[in-house]
Amino acid sequence: MPVVLARVDDRLIHGQVTVGWSERLRPDRIILASNAIAADPWQSRVYASSVPPAIAVSVVSLARAAAALKAPETAAERVIVLTGSAAEMSDLAHLGAPLPAVNIGGMHFGAGKVEMLPFVFVDRGDLDAMRRMLSAGLSLVAQQVPGGREHAVGLDQVEDMESRL
Repeated sequence: MPVVLARVDDRLIHGQVTVGWSERLRPDRIILASNAIAADPWQSRVYASSVPPAIAVSVVSLARAAAALKAPETAAERVIVLTGSAAEMSDLAHLGAPLPAVNIGGMHFGAGKVEMLPFVFVDRGDLDAMRRMLSAGLSLVAQQVPGGREHAVGLDQVEDMESRL
């Protein structure tokens, strides 16, 4: 499966994904990779029902997402991969999912988080996950919406943010 977008967004499937990114990238499938949501049939149905009928949706564990993304029988599908946290995306990458790059989308304010960008708030766990992805050779780009400004995220930004926590 060629991954056309691997996105960290704590809202997961919502309008920016189903309208903005999907209209721009024309995916065949959206994979929501989350151990917690995949284990909850009600949440899985709610998220799956938010996707237009022309796009297939899979709500699966991180391990199943990595396996699906590596499967040769699905190599022709264009896929958007979503996780709700940087830690989940890092885990997915370390499970061998072929991710070309990672888009840091909405990571909203919460207790213990500081602002990296107006739409990206991070804590030490987020920064550790970003460091792991960067160390694995993944490029990280924060971009809220398609066509919006792209902000490269490198080790220098991660270290700067760590000093602010």
